[in-house]
Amino acid sequence: MTDAESKLITQYADSDVHTLALRLHDSQDVDAKFVIRQIAGRQIMRRKMPLWAENNGVIYPEHLPLEQCSSYFTACYKREIGERLLSSFDKMADLTGGLGVDFFVMSEKFQHAVYAELNAGLCDIVRHNFEVFKRSNALMLNTDGVDFIKNATEHFSLIFIDPARRNSAGKKTVRIEDCEPDIRDFQDIMIQKADVVIVKLSPMADLADIVAKLHNVSEIHIVATANECKEVLVVIQKEYVNDPQFFTVNDHQRFSFSLYSERDCAVALCQESDLDGKYLFEPNAAVMKSGAFKLISKAFSVDKLHVSSHLYVSSHDVGDFPGRRFYVEKVGQPKDFSDLGTANLAVRNFPEKAEMLKKKLKIKDGGNIYLFATTLYNGSKVIIQCKKVE
Repeated sequence: MTDAESKLITQYADSDVHTLALRLHDSQDVDAKFVIRQIAGRQIMRRKMPLWAENNGVIYPEHLPLEQCSSYFTACYKREIGERLLSSFDKMADLTGGLGVDFFVMSEKFQHAVYAELNAGLCDIVRHNFEVFKRSNALMLNTDGVDFIKNATEHFSLIFIDPARRNSAGKKTVRIEDCEPDIRDFQDIMIQKADVVIVKLSPMADLADIVAKLHNVSEIHIVATANECKEVLVVIQKEYVNDPQFFTVNDHQRFSFSLYSERDCAVALCQESDLDGKYLFEPNAAVMKSGAFKLISKAFSVDKLHVSSHLYVSSHDVGDFPGRRFYVEKVGQPKDFSDLGTANLAVRNFPEKAEMLKKKLKIKDGGNIYLFATTLYNGSKVIIQCKKVE
């Protein structure tokens, strides 16, 4: 990076990169594409990895690795898993290095850490960035991570792998067997060579499919932030054979359970039609993804409105419920809610789709009113009007 390029990157740090690209198109003094890439990278990293964005020495690659990399929050959560499960922090390996955000955060506690990345240019960039932060415990290898672990003779405290979730045509993939590499082919090798293996999968991954296709699964973590599922993490341990523990995470909200405990739990239904004055609870995205619809009722002493509605009520507020909390103001039929103007509508186990119901009610999105179109225990279809409990 030249002084002129560094100056431009600082000067136009907040600029629209598309407009700036046109402005710098004919520039002879700097590498315009490099400058634009750095500005775009820093703008993305302000949200994902602020520590990097604040350091002018960090270099960024093309857009795809930036798009695919973890955020600081999700990387720290992976480190938290390792800290909880490991008694030794001797050596770790990241077999699919990428931009290195996960590796940067997770490797900090280890005496030795190996980063494997097949893309030579990306590997050079990550090596440079680690030198910027004076991280001397990391060895950067421009190699195939699968070949590396197959040939490795040493034992690792932790192995991390994030299979690519795009096929040769660039289309996103979800199933384990459609990712590259297919971890089923060498999961036994990883289990033998590490105390703990953490696999990062798509937030759309089917949890039952994971349990069926991978063995020695001890934990499955559904990680969300701002109520959006970001990734599914699978923890594999040699001595673990059944009943994996599920962990749901949505920022500070946490809830955990075992697979068999959810299967064996009886659901508690609210057998009341008059909900006025009660509190209504909507599980967060991670809990919804996990399928813990019965245990959440038992754990927080809240009653389910209907077996398939996934909304819960109680006569009192439950401050630590892992989701959104509301106070019920009114329950009625669609005709009772035609003069609201603006409201936030959600459909849960209701015959009409949200967009169609919004047209019928003549409402626009927004405001402080929350409507839930749903089904009660006795099959009646209702709309519940609420205000949000902050």
